Amino acid sequence: MKREVKLLLPVFMIGLAILFLGIGDVTLQAQQTSESEKETTTESTSKKQKTGLVEDWMSDFEACEDWRAKSTSPLGDTKIRKIPGKPRPLDKDGNIVEIPNEQTDDNGLTHKNENVIGVKSYFVDRGYDRVEVLPPNEYIIRGKAKEIKIWALGRKLRHTLYVKLRDYRGKLHKVKVSRLDFWGWKELSVIVPGWMPQSASYAMLDKNLHFVSFFVESDRFEAPGTFYFYLDNFRIITDLSEFTGDTFIKDTW
Repeated sequence: MKREVKLLLPVFMIGLAILFLGIGDVTLQAQQTSESEKETTTESTSKKQKTGLVEDWMSDFEACEDWRAKSTSPLGDTKIRKIPGKPRPLDKDGNIVEIPNEQTDDNGLTHKNENVIGVKSYFVDRGYDRVEVLPPNEYIIRGKAKEIKIWALGRKLRHTLYVKLRDYRGKLHKVKVSRLDFWGWKELSVIVPGWMPQSASYAMLDKNLHFVSFFVESDRFEAPGTFYFYLDNFRIITDLSEFTGDTFIKDTW
């Protein structure tokens, strides 16, 4: 009896080993399959085309050295400068609201809040002089623009901020954003007028709206002199629901 047990014991141990290795291999294969499916799902999700309303960041002004400013006044000094800082608005109780140092947009891109763009100019002719702030090149706005958003630091002066846009026919439009007659940081927004030509019919022709510049017009009731203002976090709410489809083949030939 003992001899039979001794003979069967090695066979029993070998069977346990085979069973254990087989289960381990199945578990490993299952984990590898799960990880592979996860990577495929992640890849397909990241490549998923955006639809509906999307907040597109035009500029966070972290690299605004190539922006330029020009003024109608021949006097004074007109220039731009990258200033360390970020919007610090006040709540209804007068306390500073701390905006995060980094923000992630709807496209998954991260934007830092470390610098703002400062503009210095000089106004002489009240109600006529203006200063224009231009990017290194015009920005093409995806989809159908609905709303323009920008943070501005006001100095309690009644000068007015505008946005200049170019439509697909080359015609320029100026859209009034707001007066800068407030003190401190404020998020300004303006609805893009519905009469401004922009349609899905021109999506594949690369003929969407273009952002051209910001400009500030002097107020006729303000005293002439040096004028400062600051901008940050320029965004556009755009509707991509009409612009879905194959974006790689365009009607530009």
